[in-house]
Amino acid sequence: MSTELEFTGARRRRIIIAASAGNFAEWYDWGVYGVVATIIAAKFFPGHDPAVALLNTYAVFALGYIARPIGGILFGWIGDRYGRRRALSISILFTCLGTALMGVLPTYAQIGIFAPVLLLVCRLAQSMGAGGEYASAISFVFEHSPVARRARNVSSLVATTFIGILCGSLLARVCSSVLSKDEYNTYGWRILFLVGLPLAVFGVYLRSKVEESPEFEQLAAAREKAKTTATPLRDALRLHWVPIVVFIICTASYALLSTTITSYLTTFLTSVGKLDSNEAYNATIVSNVLVIAGTLVMGPVADRLGLRRALSMTGLVVAILAVPSLALAAGGGFGAFTGGALIGACKGVLALPALLAISQIFPTSVRVTAGALAYNIAQALFGGTGPIIGVWLNDVTGGPYGLGVYLAALGLVTAVVALVSRRTFDHDETTTAPSAEVNTR
Repeated sequence: MSTELEFTGARRRRIIIAASAGNFAEWYDWGVYGVVATIIAAKFFPGHDPAVALLNTYAVFALGYIARPIGGILFGWIGDRYGRRRALSISILFTCLGTALMGVLPTYAQIGIFAPVLLLVCRLAQSMGAGGEYASAISFVFEHSPVARRARNVSSLVATTFIGILCGSLLARVCSSVLSKDEYNTYGWRILFLVGLPLAVFGVYLRSKVEESPEFEQLAAAREKAKTTATPLRDALRLHWVPIVVFIICTASYALLSTTITSYLTTFLTSVGKLDSNEAYNATIVSNVLVIAGTLVMGPVADRLGLRRALSMTGLVVAILAVPSLALAAGGGFGAFTGGALIGACKGVLALPALLAISQIFPTSVRVTAGALAYNIAQALFGGTGPIIGVWLNDVTGGPYGLGVYLAALGLVTAVVALVSRRTFDHDETTTAPSAEVNTR
């Protein structure tokens, strides 16, 4: 039976939902961490200077990204050697438990310096699991999909995971409305992180009910027949280092943009735009809705245009709209919602080609390892540092323009490098056939 016939209806929905479960949890954590960053700053760091405490909070966020490439290598190796489904089942436990444990940590007032240390440990665990999640999940859906609908199916996965951010913002909004300010600051924020525990149970269950991708099964059978052992990390670094470097450069703008929306926008709107917390939550929710819409719109567009042109086009969109979007968002009132919506749409349209590239530019034998390594290096270099650079740039310039120019410059780099990198992006799909990838050394 062809892949075209297999990946339809209920089976398609089941595979996409199972693949997106851990990514939902990862992005939910990002969304929650961003909207309660000022509370975390007050709870886990000395309170002499709120600005310094906030910088420390985002420094922990950035340091957590150190674990992402490590997690990408570990779970990428598992995914390329033992299967995508096994990597997904293990990585979700790291992701969700790291999130849930943040909900029970003692504060700086209770245990002093050990509070931020434990916070960092939880961020490292969460980030390590997240480091293997996206590449494994996208490869899983990509390999189940017919060639003509790969971008659309991956867009469904990506949009579903972005719903995690939206749910984080919505739940924070509900908790802040239902609870008094003292209750929310005392224990309400903890509830947001404890949601990670049921997410872990639900995700493991879903992933136990789906089958391995056809491409990996063919590759595993070919390896067994040839009696070879997979060496995905060595092969990725030795044979595919050029597309890894191209990917890192091309997705730097997406890495920065993803954290601008996910973990910094709410803080930006309150500190620069002077919105109160409820207004900032509402604007963030609107922004995340546009992220989801932009991602879904780009699915059929990328299938039609091809990955390289879609990535170049959306990089140019970000380059044009970055500064005016953040300038509008900094103005408060209606401008905050308009600017937030625009920057959300930028993230949505860029997300699909950037994330589709994780799987499409690498062959099956090293797909998860190379994709996870490239993606997480880009996220560590440009995403993890995004909020702290944003705080610093806005403090230095006295407005939103420093961060906006930085984002616009990276968007232009994406557009240009994607446009000229034909060899990396415009390859024949048949070159990824599993039978051609078995290492016969």
